[in-house]
Amino acid sequence: MDPKTNPKFQKLTDNEFKELLEVTRNIFAFARFIFVVHPIRGKVRFELYKYQKAVLWHFIKDRFNIILKFRQAGITELISMYSLWLAMYHPSKNVQIISIKDRVAKKVLRKIKYMYKNLPDHLKVSVVNGRPGENGTATEMEFANGSMISSVPTTEDAGRSEAVTLLVIDEAAIVRWASTIWKAAFPTLSTGGSAIVNSTPYGVGNWFHNTWVDAISGGNSFTPIRLFWKMHPERDQKWYDEMRDALGPRGCAQEIDGDFLSSGFSVFDLTDIKAIEDTLFDFIPIETRFDHNLRIFDKPKQGIRYYLGADISTGRSRDYSAFTLMERGGEEAAVYKGKMPVGKFANLLMEVGRKYNNAVLAPETNDIGLAITSKIQDSGYPNLHYSEIILRKKKDRNRKKTEEVPGWLTTTKNRPIIIDELEEDIRNDNVLVKDPFFVQEAYTFIYNERNKPIAMGKEKRSSESEQEDAITYTDDAILGKAITNFVRKGKTKSAVIAPR
Repeated sequence: MDPKTNPKFQKLTDNEFKELLEVTRNIFAFARFIFVVHPIRGKVRFELYKYQKAVLWHFIKDRFNIILKFRQAGITELISMYSLWLAMYHPSKNVQIISIKDRVAKKVLRKIKYMYKNLPDHLKVSVVNGRPGENGTATEMEFANGSMISSVPTTEDAGRSEAVTLLVIDEAAIVRWASTIWKAAFPTLSTGGSAIVNSTPYGVGNWFHNTWVDAISGGNSFTPIRLFWKMHPERDQKWYDEMRDALGPRGCAQEIDGDFLSSGFSVFDLTDIKAIEDTLFDFIPIETRFDHNLRIFDKPKQGIRYYLGADISTGRSRDYSAFTLMERGGEEAAVYKGKMPVGKFANLLMEVGRKYNNAVLAPETNDIGLAITSKIQDSGYPNLHYSEIILRKKKDRNRKKTEEVPGWLTTTKNRPIIIDELEEDIRNDNVLVKDPFFVQEAYTFIYNERNKPIAMGKEKRSSESEQEDAITYTDDAILGKAITNFVRKGKTKSAVIAPR
């Protein structure tokens, strides 16, 4: 350490020098000198619990960490201590902490200042900004070694700055513009920076929830860290029962159990979706492509019949194209959700189909999907699903004429049927779902006021110019999976009565 960063450096005793040397190299040693304010006992030494030590180890070991926590887990204090250690003992570091409001941001920095204030003098690196004795300003601490800690409220421009060493998004589930902030900040981390995202759950379909679900399935760079209230040594069943009585079952599930919840009348039982989510860890893809949008879980098995149903979009709107590849027995082998031009998507479907024993392909043929099914048909693909349209003539309704169209034709009559069958098969464990895209959508897939199963808010979407973080949900992975599930159990043709 440069003597200029600590005016008392040359006056250190041998013991003080050893302590300084140890804490600069070992944050766990540094923790022994940290004090925090306990809500009951006041000023106490920050004695790390086992789960806090484990989280701290991840901060050191992994670049990107996402934490799903229970309320009052002491994670804000842990992040504060880590930020102080990183800035004081590592020159020219830029730590940026983003909180939900200005008041909260200032409170976080006050925690850091409290830790700094109560350090022994020989462990301090001088703070060079702010008024004398204030250890920085209300939003920043700048150290003599060139490092800085900034704690700022959420804005659309938060995260847009020079290179960031450590980005912290606190209570990310309720941070506005979280997706915009992350996209803006990520390039500033490209030089080797790291990120810590933490929150209690607050609804589903938001950036935190989607990033968490993606992380536990290995779909992004984040290390998922799940904290349960029972990990806290001062929490017992009596305490939990008191919390449940005070918060109610729903509030307790969110604040204490750390469960994601949705509103409305969910099509899928949330306990079923939670069970699928908890097992995503067990199904890490053996291969990913298209920026993790395609996830392959199993190699093709000889003698096994596969089925692939797909929901189609143009690749330009807010909807996505999605497919599920299943064995006849209901186990998923691959999933996809993303935006791709229709011609390229048709090629992908045929590529996957051929690889998996010429799987039965059932892409939705409605609207833009007709371009895909026609291309597959023209290519001579051997196992294309056909929908049979029953035509009725006005003069003689008893005489029926049929017409076959390539692909799966979704109608107002068969759409709820295939969704109901998917829900039943999930409830009865007749399918093995490995799909994180499905989990993201299922929490917000509800019955609307007309009892139609649909993504929450989908009917009320405004123009494409609406801000990106507006609450909008999708159901593409669900519909693709529902088609696959229905076709795998039936014939290679499905009958549809054409409207008169």
